[in-house]
Amino acid sequence: MRFHLLGSLEVLDDDLPVPLGGVKQRAALGFLLLHANRVVATSKLLQALWQRDVPPTARKMLQNAVSGLRGVLTPHGSAAEGSALLLTHAPGYLLRVDQNSLDLSRFQQLAEQGRGELSAGNWPAAARVLRKALSLWRGPVLADLVETGINWPELTAIKDWRLSAQENCFEAELACGRHYEVIGELESLIEVEPYRERIGGQLMLALYRCGRQVDALSVYRRTRAALVEELGLEPGRELQELERAILDHAPVLDLPPSVQRRHLLAVGQTSPAPVVITAPAAAEPAVAVPAATVPARDVTTVERKLVSVVMVSAQLGLAAGDGDPEDVDAVHQEVAAVVAAEVSRLGGVVGGNVGSVFLAMFGVPKTAEDDADRAVRAALAVRDRLASVADVQIGVATGDSLVRLPAVGTPTATGVLLDQCRQLMALAPLGAVRACTSTREATVSVTWEPDGAPTGGWQAVSCVSPRGADRRARAAVPFVERERELLVLQGILEEVRTRRRPHFVTVLGEAGVGKTRLVDELASSASALRGTATAFGDDHGFGPLADVVSGFSPFETLRAALASLVGVGELADRLHGSLACLASPGAGVQPDFPSWRRFLEEVAESSPLVVLLEDVHWANDVVLDFVEELSEHAGSVPLLVIATARPELLQRRPSWFGGKRNATTISLEPLSHIGTRNLLNSLLPTGELSAELWQALVSCVGGNPLFATEYARMMADPRLLCVQNGNSLPLPPSVRGVLTAQLDSLPFEVKAVLQDAAVAGDLVSPGAVAATGGRDALEVAKALELLEQRDFLRRQGRNSETGEIEYGFRHELVRDVVADQVPRAVRAAKHERAGAWFDEPALNLTDRRAG
Repeated sequence: MRFHLLGSLEVLDDDLPVPLGGVKQRAALGFLLLHANRVVATSKLLQALWQRDVPPTARKMLQNAVSGLRGVLTPHGSAAEGSALLLTHAPGYLLRVDQNSLDLSRFQQLAEQGRGELSAGNWPAAARVLRKALSLWRGPVLADLVETGINWPELTAIKDWRLSAQENCFEAELACGRHYEVIGELESLIEVEPYRERIGGQLMLALYRCGRQVDALSVYRRTRAALVEELGLEPGRELQELERAILDHAPVLDLPPSVQRRHLLAVGQTSPAPVVITAPAAAEPAVAVPAATVPARDVTTVERKLVSVVMVSAQLGLAAGDGDPEDVDAVHQEVAAVVAAEVSRLGGVVGGNVGSVFLAMFGVPKTAEDDADRAVRAALAVRDRLASVADVQIGVATGDSLVRLPAVGTPTATGVLLDQCRQLMALAPLGAVRACTSTREATVSVTWEPDGAPTGGWQAVSCVSPRGADRRARAAVPFVERERELLVLQGILEEVRTRRRPHFVTVLGEAGVGKTRLVDELASSASALRGTATAFGDDHGFGPLADVVSGFSPFETLRAALASLVGVGELADRLHGSLACLASPGAGVQPDFPSWRRFLEEVAESSPLVVLLEDVHWANDVVLDFVEELSEHAGSVPLLVIATARPELLQRRPSWFGGKRNATTISLEPLSHIGTRNLLNSLLPTGELSAELWQALVSCVGGNPLFATEYARMMADPRLLCVQNGNSLPLPPSVRGVLTAQLDSLPFEVKAVLQDAAVAGDLVSPGAVAATGGRDALEVAKALELLEQRDFLRRQGRNSETGEIEYGFRHELVRDVVADQVPRAVRAAKHERAGAWFDEPALNLTDRRAG
């Protein structure tokens, strides 16, 4: 017989559930099991069963419960050796059970073993044992009894044991390099345990190692706000030091090289077995290098990347007093802290300084689609914050650079781009930000001086909000091949209006595939409130909710609008108090889901309401939690919520709206060749194009409406007329940015395999890719499967000679961008190894087969 406490109370006899009696009998058994093999006084047991008013017949009721339990534990009247016994033992009762039959005891044993392995520095063993311990939990301890109102102190203690085991497990897995795997669990846990500083620190470290420094610092701000506002306490010294280390990109936060080489990869919740990619060997071009032959060493990756560079020159002047070294150093440290804070806040990397000149890079180590915007915004923020401290000159340049990404330490960049940035900085007036033409053309949220500077470059004036109506006006793109999806949305909207029931739709698709164009078409025939999340900004991820509220009423007149909606009184005051804070959202916003939900219900009650939430993959967790909570608790009102997102949302929230009756997911696929050509026909200026150029255009666009728009804009540029004489087309910078950002979202080792595949040819197999990169073929085969899951590659059948699975790139632009990242010398070496593999006769098919 086995007893389960870690979840609802459960008794199993030969794996079959044993029926238990009423609440008091179950509660008595639960309390005795919490104190198994120890005497429990009758008075203590009575107090546990009746926590307030003990009835006069309580002892008799307890005796009846004990008698019933004895019948359950020994159904045939006699106990077998080793079975559970419920004994009367002064001054109460003793439940004697085998410790191995009790899941709580088993959990305690494994948790203690895992803690010992952790103390010994045996991270993999600690993670394995602690995961086994945590797998015993089926829910909150004695969940069914807690629902009846029981609140024993022992339950709180056991909950703390579980949290401690979780923290130890996360620590071990972070030490093993599994930061990608634990982020989801940590994000969920911090929401319910906002005061656990160790969990907050672990989430910050995991996010930082995934290249999400801004998100890591946001976790610190939320944790600090919770501690200060609720408890009046500042974060502990360790958490404060971790924040400082993240701002400084301290090497101590990086993984050891030996762990970095073999950390596990994860894709969502349903990934196949973990993949370990062996670092490429520097030796001769062998066909496949076994993992054991590659020495553990520090690996520095060299890539050609499009980056935005910022240089800040701070002239300390009067702030440094009479030039005393200590005064100068104090001001210098303040300038360095401001630069580091603003650059890190917007996702950049501080590359160091020479004297009072500081270097920052955006697009390193990972590209964002808006790196130029981020760079200029950071430059303007540094200028404004240092206005009273130093006279600054700031230059910003965007272009190609050769970037070195060390396994440990700060990335570096080389190229004429740095010289260009230095010249812009030197020519900038004091207190000004001057940028190159490429930077100006790539930004969408910066206002500029109308005329270029006589000495070259453009002067940035200020930033505009990247949210809502302040975003770049969308091009008038025709509505092509989305009629079926539009009919689905219109049908759902009609059902919402008729049945007065809420419904939730998620429109998923890659960047530029037409999500916004689809919901725009629906919004043209229905009144809607819309909000947009952005990758950066000062709204701390609350932008979608702020936009929705301001769409209902400007914040200046919100109180009057709410009074008109629900009448003057307590409800209007409560709604205003919970919504007004979104006017200037910050880390201190207190989520008020009931009031936010009531606001939308009242608006929908007055008239059927459509709420459009765009790009929610960039929204913060509070917004995502609210949308999911809204779907579960919204009343019977005509409310249709449509959220658009990229597939990355499902990596953050694998169960997003899964299995809910009032939810629908629409996935947008690329346009067909005919649809792409029709779209290009409507976008391109009148004029005949050669058949070869048409074919090249349709192939480059690949069914993506955003790409079609950018190529059409490029074709209309008179400076590029010479291109139309051939069938090769340059890559628009915006398209390159989108594709590079998608590539950089891959784990480092998988991206390296994709680079090898791009060099190997149009159609590749695991053996060919392994030979090209000097990697283990079996490991490469698993990585190629992951790349197929992430839709970078498509399966094309099997090789007729080796029987291996062959893959092709889903989009030729993806292949071109990937291959272009590989430096020429490295690419030549990879070409040579690939050629040697293809030239080798396929005599031994078994040796060459890997998938």
